[in-house]
Amino acid sequence: MVGSRGMGDDGVALVELAGVSKTYGGVRAVRSVDFTVWAGEVHALLGENGAGKSTLMKVLSGEVAAEEGAIRIGGVPARFARPADAQRAGVAMIHQELDLVPALSVAENVFLGREPHTRYGVLDRKRMVRTTKALLEQSGVDLDATAPVERLRTGEQQLVTIAKALSLNAQILIMDEPTSALSPVKSSDCSQ
Repeated sequence: MVGSRGMGDDGVALVELAGVSKTYGGVRAVRSVDFTVWAGEVHALLGENGAGKSTLMKVLSGEVAAEEGAIRIGGVPARFARPADAQRAGVAMIHQELDLVPALSVAENVFLGREPHTRYGVLDRKRMVRTTKALLEQSGVDLDATAPVERLRTGEQQLVTIAKALSLNAQILIMDEPTSALSPVKSSDCSQ
């Protein structure tokens, strides 16, 4: 979980969870969690399978609702009924399973479902490519915005999902097991 500069610079935490709990059936997945993220901080949630890490991230990203507790984003109380609510509040989640369309370009994936149009109602591909290039450059990523995602390595595809989150103006970026999408390096690849 990463809090970026911007929100929270005034002494107010970017994210505050207080007493957050979530139950599935009779199983308490998350029990009374208190958690704070300040601007510029990076946090990692560690624990065994079933410890509630993913559930906590889903609560913060609006995928599931907590039964108890409070969430504050930039000091403002928040309740998210769906991920779009969390995105409007500056929270974006990158899932373990990358949600990209392989046949589409990098830029088309970044703007999927939010495609800009010209004043004539035509898809504005030039603006999509230009904005995606700027997002990639801002992140120090050298990818062709017009390349089909299916031609990219898994790690590069993950960078596309990060650019997509940045295009939402996310102040808080949640990554669910980000290293699981990376393939292991063979010892022969490191022999230089």
